[in-house]
Order: sequence, then C-alpha cells, then structure tokens
Amino acid sequence: MCLFSPAPHALTSLLARARSFLTPIAPVLLLIAIWATLSPPVAAQQDFFLVVSRVQYDGNNFGNPNPYPQIFNDPTVSGVQGSIHLDLYLPFPNTPALFSLPLPTSSITTSFSSKSEGALTRSVDGHFLTYIGYNGPDGAEGVSNSYTTEANLSGNANPLYDREVAMVSADGAMTFQNESNAYSGDNPRAVITVDGTQFYMAGNSDSTITNGTGPGTTIGARFGTPGSNQSVQLGVYLATDRPDESKKQHVKDNNFRGIGIYNGNLYVSKGSGGNGDDGIFQVEKGTSNGLPTGTGNTIVQLLGEPATDPVTGNSAPDVPFGFFFANPRTLYVADEGYPNLDANGNLIPDPRAGLQKWSLVNGTWQLDYILTDGLNLLQAVNIPGYPAPTYTYGLRNMTGKVNWDRTVTIYAITAQYSTFSNGEPDPTNLVAVTDRISATTEDRHHHRLDHFVTLQNSGYGQVFRGVAFAPVPKLQPRDRGPAE
Repeated sequence: MCLFSPAPHALTSLLARARSFLTPIAPVLLLIAIWATLSPPVAAQQDFFLVVSRVQYDGNNFGNPNPYPQIFNDPTVSGVQGSIHLDLYLPFPNTPALFSLPLPTSSITTSFSSKSEGALTRSVDGHFLTYIGYNGPDGAEGVSNSYTTEANLSGNANPLYDREVAMVSADGAMTFQNESNAYSGDNPRAVITVDGTQFYMAGNSDSTITNGTGPGTTIGARFGTPGSNQSVQLGVYLATDRPDESKKQHVKDNNFRGIGIYNGNLYVSKGSGGNGDDGIFQVEKGTSNGLPTGTGNTIVQLLGEPATDPVTGNSAPDVPFGFFFANPRTLYVADEGYPNLDANGNLIPDPRAGLQKWSLVNGTWQLDYILTDGLNLLQAVNIPGYPAPTYTYGLRNMTGKVNWDRTVTIYAITAQYSTFSNGEPDPTNLVAVTDRISATTEDRHHHRLDHFVTLQNSGYGQVFRGVAFAPVPKLQPRDRGPAE
C-alpha cells in the first residue's frame, strides 16, 4: 500500500485544512498532514514544499541603546545573535507561510548580520534538514568572532562559544551537536548530511596555527558525527597560483562558503576573503570520486580564479555562493556580486552577479550565461518599517530541482545592500527562476523561462538566509495483520 493518498484533490484539500489548522495545530502535526495527503507523483519528487531559514532580530542583551538596524552601524558592535526559524512555504508568490518552526535559542543561534551564514540543506536521503550556527545566547554581541572551547587563541579572555549543528527530521524532531574544534574565531557557513549519521561542514576560522594546533586548524571542509564534538579537516587546499601569500594567509585558502553532495561526491564553494582562489571545488575521497571521511583528501578546483590577482591586485570576477548540479555537465552557481560604489556613492553594476550557468565541455567548465531578468538589480526598494532603501545586487544560498520537462527551477536568497552596514541587516528575498537545461544561450522570449519571480520578502527585523526543500518522512512498513 502506498503511504500517500492518490486522490487528485488531495493538495487542494490539504491547503484548505492547513488554513484552518494553522492556529491550533502543532507544526509537527501539520507537516505530517502535508506529506500524508500528497499524491504519489508529488511525494515521489520530494521537492514541492520549500523551507526557508529566517533569522529574527530579538534585540540585544548588552545594553546598547541603538535600535534595529541602526545598531549595525555602531563601530563598537561586532554582530548580534538572532533566533532561527524554519518557515514552510508553497512555491508560489506571496503565499503565507504554512507554519514556522523555531529552533530553541537555548541550543542554537546565529549571527543576525553575518550574510555568509545561514545555509539550509536537505539530506541526500531527503529525511533531514541541517543548519549550523552557534551555542551562544540570543542577543549577545561578538559571538561570530568567538573562539571555541577546544581551539582558543592564546591570551584570549573573552567568552568561548562552540559552533552548533541542528538536524531536523520530517516530523519536527530536533537534535543538536556542539562542535568544539570547528570554525574557531570566525563563521560556520553550511552543513549537510547524507542520512543523519554524519555531517559535512564548511566555514571559516582564525588563521593562527602554533605547533600544529590553534584555531587555524578548525577551518575548511570538515567531517563530524552526531554524538561527538570533534571534527576533522577533510583536506587542505593550497592555492599554488598565490605566491604572494604567507603561510598564515594560505590557511584562508580553505575559507569555504557553500556545500553540497551530488552523485556521491562532495563539493564546496569559496567566495569570501581575498586569499586563495574563489570558485567551486570537489573534496575528493583520497584522490578520486566518492565521499571522504578522514584527513588528507585532495581538494580540486573545478572553476574559478585567484580571489586576488597576485600581479594586479584585482579581485576575482566571480563571487560564488550556493550551487546546484542539474546533471554532471550542467552547474548553476549563485554569484553574490560586489556592492562597489562609485565616487558619487552609487552602486556599480557587476556583470557577473546573478545566477550563472556553467557547462562542462571537453573537461573544462565554461560559463554559458548569467540570469538576472526579474531580479531588478541595483533598483531601490523600500521595505515597510525599514529606514533606508535596499538594493538587490546578487544571490547567495540556493537550491534547485530538475523538472519533468527537462527544465530546472532554482530557488535562491538575494544579496542586499543599503547604508546600514553595507546591507548586512537588510531584509532579503526568496526568488525563483526556471531555465532549460540544454540551453546554451538565455531565452528572452519564452514567458516562463529565464525570468526571476519574487516569492517572499523576509520583512522588517528579519532576514532570509537559506532555502531547501522540505524533508520527507521515512516510509515504515505497514502491519498487514496475520496471513489469511
């Protein structure tokens, strides 16, 4: 027997019930109801409902008198922790959230204004969502720069906060794992699991290493397991095209942002900082394909350029964030872009910002085109309650799905700029675009393709950071009773 109802009107009935259930029903029960009434084709795709990681500003606990967002322009404030909420949406514009599941602040928080944080990923088996943040108080200052309990910096007397991995299953059950030797002194960015029995993580750290120990050993692509606060660095990438870097600067060659698993292989992105190379990388199993687990694995750059040209000093043209493989030869990359200003304070258009499409041709990844139509890049938008206009200048975290008609739909979170801390606390958008996988040039004529649609805005005092498809329950064998 199929676990999901085959009734053709199931989704319509679900939405009607969800609206009336929203107030009295627990988020866990609503999620179960959603998946219990889906028709088999939708349930089999496992990619209909969207979950967005939303960070909420809840004030500060250190007595700063500045309100939001003015507090983020205070040069004495080094970030403020916010609470994390997982919002369930239908993939249509301006539909209300079906529900919001808050992660307990006693277990995990995240830096409200740290734009490189907040990725949300679904497990390879489809049953879990994962998020990495901090085991630090809501409203606290400076947690994103804190050192962890097992990788402190010599002489540091400030509070220590471990990084924290949250894993949420389809029924809403949550587990938390502190990481005491991961990303000490800087940001954890992203985490993914295959089946809930391991974690693959990406992030940054302080670059200090003394006699083989210190926070600099906690950077990069890392592997951990539930039940253990220890993780290992899977491999060390060395940017051999950066002879201008010192040994300490080379540590930051592993300052990775995004993470993903495709076809049984692990990939990471780098687009932060001026060290190393920016681009997309594969973390190999040893020196070949497969998921790594120990140390000493090779990290291979698939595409990209030096983050800073060692001769000219120019920044890399691309600023990769999230990414999605539509197939082994087609890769979509969310490029954040650069919010650079001219002499008059106006934003300078970045021709590489937006959704980049890459194709593997004769062993080399080549850029086909960049989708921006509908993003309204660098156009001022006023958000109710927000005291300054905000400007979309690129994309950050993303997810995607391959459709039955050989198109791909990408869901992404926008990068914003304003006069408040360069846009770090600005409300962000959830956007979507559909593209034909086989295309090598942008389609500007089809009404359904290559045009971004804004689905949601996070609103005042909140930011969207990550997006993933909703997890699905594990199928349990039904009791058929005694044999007849």
